[in-house]
Amino acid sequence: MNDRKVAVLATAAILAVAGAFLSSRLSRDYTPPKITIFPLIEGLDLDRIQTILVVAKSADGPIHLDRSGNGFTVREKDGYPAHVSKVNSLISNCLDIRITSDALITSNPANHAQIGVTEDTARWRVEFLGADEKPITGLLVSESKSEGEQTRPVSAVRMTNSPNVYRLTDEPYIPTRAMDYIEAQILQLEREKMVRVTVIDPNQHSYTLKPQADSYDLLLEPLPEGKQVRQVNAKTTFSALTYLRADDVTAASKMPELKFPNTYVCEVKNYLVYTVRLAEQDGKYYIRLSARYTGPEPQVQQQAESEEKLKEREALFLARDTAESFTARHDGWVYIIPSYKAQEMLRSLDELIEDKTKEPAAAETPAETAPKESSPESEV
Repeated sequence: MNDRKVAVLATAAILAVAGAFLSSRLSRDYTPPKITIFPLIEGLDLDRIQTILVVAKSADGPIHLDRSGNGFTVREKDGYPAHVSKVNSLISNCLDIRITSDALITSNPANHAQIGVTEDTARWRVEFLGADEKPITGLLVSESKSEGEQTRPVSAVRMTNSPNVYRLTDEPYIPTRAMDYIEAQILQLEREKMVRVTVIDPNQHSYTLKPQADSYDLLLEPLPEGKQVRQVNAKTTFSALTYLRADDVTAASKMPELKFPNTYVCEVKNYLVYTVRLAEQDGKYYIRLSARYTGPEPQVQQQAESEEKLKEREALFLARDTAESFTARHDGWVYIIPSYKAQEMLRSLDELIEDKTKEPAAAETPAETAPKESSPESEV
């Protein structure tokens, strides 16, 4: 090998070592771009919100939650009070949306419709409106789609007052029906505190169910001669108000022609009486609710009393206030309840009785037979 080839090989070796060193140095000095996480909606003044608008493709129409005092009402349900925690959850779910700095899809409004983040194309839209329903901010979310090898569907989101569209992997839960923002459970009584239930039909015929002492069975008044209580039916009728929910609600003023010929009355301990008036129209069952206090007027404490007396006095005040607040809340409203629940409350007397079963005859005791005496032959 001549000197020229040796020089070329040496130069190549030096370059290779230098390249490896430089590559190693660069790899050590390389810092990947920093990804930050930030909320989509920042700095929203909750006190400015006067209306929350929820629009969904899958819903029949928009939902307006209008501020009323310290809470909100549902405009599409004639201004029925919205459940505070349900509205708070809606606001929190929107404010909790987080976006990563590398999630930007586009800032070009021309792409919004194709992505599905315009008012006409979004899967759902939530807007926070101020006085005179002037927009404060809001968000639009597209239909979710699968991307590549990702197992979780991904959607797009943008604020109503921004052209930036972001990839959204953790969608918030947004209820899209008006009744989703209303407390569906309208009454829940404890069976152990129920004293009696009376059902009155349109002809003013009635019957009463009462708990049987030391038993889960019920007594029925009147009980026709030769009949006994059909306990299965009686128990569901008696317990109808242990859980009563509404499927829908409307203002009573919008249904002036609706009559309520049936009455269901439940008396509980502490002199509280709940009354449910029922009507049926076109296969739907409607009710109106009220409560009254039937006990003695509670007196303000005038002198020192025992703890037991104080508790009794407090229970009377509580019962009276409960009746007043319950009636005030439900007065002026008509609820639609599940048909099975209404049918339990509307049972006729005939559905609660059956022929009395004959008492089993006493078993005859067989006569005792004296043991046979063994013959001397058998003992051998």
